[in-house]
Amino acid sequence: MRNDHQAAEKTRPSGDARTASICCPTDHAPIRLDGDVLVCPNCGLVGRLVGNIPSLMAEADPFYEGKYVNRTKFVPPNDGFLATLPFRIVLFGYPNEVAAALKPGAKVVEIGCAGGVDWFGRRYHMIGMDLSRKGLEIAGENYAQVVQCNATRIPLADASVDGVISACLFEHLTNEDKASMLSECRRVLKPGGKVVFFYDIKTENSVIARYRACRPDLYQTLFLDGDGHLGYTSVDENRAVFQDAGFKIIREVFHERTAVLASPVWYKLSRWPGIPGRVAQVMHFLGSGALRLPWLGLLWAVDCTVGRLLPATFARGMTTIAVKP
Repeated sequence: MRNDHQAAEKTRPSGDARTASICCPTDHAPIRLDGDVLVCPNCGLVGRLVGNIPSLMAEADPFYEGKYVNRTKFVPPNDGFLATLPFRIVLFGYPNEVAAALKPGAKVVEIGCAGGVDWFGRRYHMIGMDLSRKGLEIAGENYAQVVQCNATRIPLADASVDGVISACLFEHLTNEDKASMLSECRRVLKPGGKVVFFYDIKTENSVIARYRACRPDLYQTLFLDGDGHLGYTSVDENRAVFQDAGFKIIREVFHERTAVLASPVWYKLSRWPGIPGRVAQVMHFLGSGALRLPWLGLLWAVDCTVGRLLPATFARGMTTIAVKP
């Protein structure tokens, strides 16, 4: 049974519908599908249809292909607080912020969509973009359209979408690429359109700062290089890049300001030698397996209470909601 808040019509990709919204990433002219070739009337060949997925990449990305393919299948029965509480606990409230910012039926682009969020697919006309074809194959089961492309060259027309959203992507971009992507987001958004980005930041969280000071080499390897985090920057630096791109920030949410940190953080810290590593092993155990959901519930409760008393610079992650004037 479909609920009122899930009433957005969704068209399954078939035939040329797979490329209906796609434009040339260079001059933004509409492209046409010639067999399995994506053709721009001005530039010529710009990509190919690989299976059911339009690809504007010359080759697969060796780091990201198949790396992030997670799919969020949970669909709440309504928009109420209790119905959407699992999103607040497990996904740091990111889907809730998207729902608050964008009305059902809106045309929304998710950059770095991985396997997608089923609730988004039912709620919006979703266009998923990612470097990984494997992730897009999964997202394509629920999103209206998917395309393999680079986030700094969005293949959509000017002022054609209501929202651009992203989770756990921004920190993977250099400052230059962040600016390029936000410029593209502003171009494709309609006036009044919004971005909702959830991402990790450079943190002064007292726990992480101590571990980082103890073994900066391990921090670099495990938190930055291993995850492809090229853009760990501060709260103020991230604010500046949104503002410099012409966006007005209307809301910010900060996550993990205390010693109650998500289990993956403690797992990485457990690689430290000696007592610090053993402490982190215990904390990782407390947030894993059957204890994972209770731990995430505790993390959410602490974030909503004690965490708000601490400086924003202590946050390990943040959500930025900004509007195109």
